[in-house]
Amino acid sequence: MLKLIAYASSIAGMEAPQFNSDQGPAVIQHSPYLTDALEWTTIVNSPQSADLSKENIVANINTELAKQISAFIQQQKKCCVLGGDHTCAIGTWSGMYDALHNKGSMGLIWIDAHMDSHTPATTESGRLHGMPLACLLGYGYPVLTSILHAEPKVKPRNLCLIGVRSFEKAELEFLSKLGVRIYYMPEIKQRGFTAVLQEAVQHVSADTIGYGISIDMDSIDPRDAPGVGVPEAGGIRRDAMIAGLSEIVSDPKCLATEITEFDPSQDVNHMTEKLVIDLLKILKNGRK
Repeated sequence: MLKLIAYASSIAGMEAPQFNSDQGPAVIQHSPYLTDALEWTTIVNSPQSADLSKENIVANINTELAKQISAFIQQQKKCCVLGGDHTCAIGTWSGMYDALHNKGSMGLIWIDAHMDSHTPATTESGRLHGMPLACLLGYGYPVLTSILHAEPKVKPRNLCLIGVRSFEKAELEFLSKLGVRIYYMPEIKQRGFTAVLQEAVQHVSADTIGYGISIDMDSIDPRDAPGVGVPEAGGIRRDAMIAGLSEIVSDPKCLATEITEFDPSQDVNHMTEKLVIDLLKILKNGRK
């Protein structure tokens, strides 16, 4: 049984009112299109207090998320986090690191239109959901880089980004300096998403004992997934995403997954809602 953890929090919504990804998990949980039985574990939102900074609010809820992820992986239970905005990745993969670090390194495939690799020193907007990958690499607010452990959670050589098509110069310089493998959309269109994803799996598996996959729904073309906060044209098509994931989700080294940034307030004819559910079915059952 796939353990499904609902991260019903959105720091993005605190930073900009038009972001409503915190509503996504509840919409999926109660969707009439969800016909497969899923085992839900709900993450309760951290209390929001005027005495807490945004980064401390995110740290509180992600610490709880990390503890649950770590417990599931140690019990050899496959799990999927359903965000919320992409700040949930800090907790998801800190939890996986906690479960694995005494045995070996972890790998991570980050499927996203954006790099999410700003630090407090480089961000122009100050929005935390543009920083989670940098935090996992060990750069950013200490309260976020030190969840459960005060060291980087993923090594640059064990990380791949797929689907990138919108980023700032500072993010590119940051990831390039670290030597992170990035698959931009022109390469995906040339080679095909399945081929790229399979190569990425080999890359993140080479020096690790397990890996995870983090999917931001804005990685998918807005024609197929309009229900996101920051849509970017020219993304991965729906059928390609389904076909590619179907080929690799049964890999025993794939220990956890994550689907983030579904914003039901931006959806059209339930397109994104139905796609999230199709992805969950694949994660639960394997090849479609």
